[in-house]
Parts: sequence; structure tokens; C-alpha cells
Amino acid sequence: MSDKDIIKQLYIDLCDASINKDLNKINEILADNYILTHMTGLNQSKEDYINSVRKGELKYYESIHESIEITINGDEAKVIGKTKTLASPFGMSKSWWRLRQDLIMKKIDNKWMIVKSVASTY
Repeated sequence: MSDKDIIKQLYIDLCDASINKDLNKINEILADNYILTHMTGLNQSKEDYINSVRKGELKYYESIHESIEITINGDEAKVIGKTKTLASPFGMSKSWWRLRQDLIMKKIDNKWMIVKSVASTY
């Protein structure tokens, strides 16, 4: 499997693991220093994100991937994922979001991991 294939699958796996509340898989995919910046400007660490999924503060129901753009430069990759996501974040009503994730992935100990994600809409 090529690096691009691995990176694309990591993005999909993170979406699926968040829907399924597979906290072990999320922990495996995200680097220890991972930071998620929500569209509200809220920053969450890896631990905070996992806890929000576990507690149901971030509820994901379904994802439809519209595009995943990947640019690799050595051991770092930039990913722009555009995914229609059915979610109810932080107590909001369940609705479809056109969610854009700008991610930074790095190869750490020869394994691709997500280190940063910035969420917005498209």
C-alpha cells in the first residue's frame, strides 16, 4: 500500500472510529501531541477529543466522503478532507454538516499519525 493510500485510509478510519466510538482506534490514529481546532476556535487535545466522543459530547452518526486531497512532503503530509457528516456536536441538534478537515499527518517511528486537524465548513 502506498503512503497516499495509508494516509487516505487513516482519514477514513478516524471518521469511522468517531462514529463507532472506537476509542482504542482513535487513540492509535492520533499522535500524543494531537490538537483539533473546531470551527468555533475551541482547541482540543487528543485526550479531550477522545473524552468528548466517549461522553457523547461529540456525536457522529454517518459520513459521506466527497473528496480527500493529499500532499506528501517527506515525512509530513497535508490532507484536506471534505465529508458530509451527520452529527450533533456539543448538544446541538442532529444535522448534516459539510465538514472540511485540514489535517497534518507525520510519520512517527515509521507510522503515519494525525498530529493536527482544523475543522471548518465548505
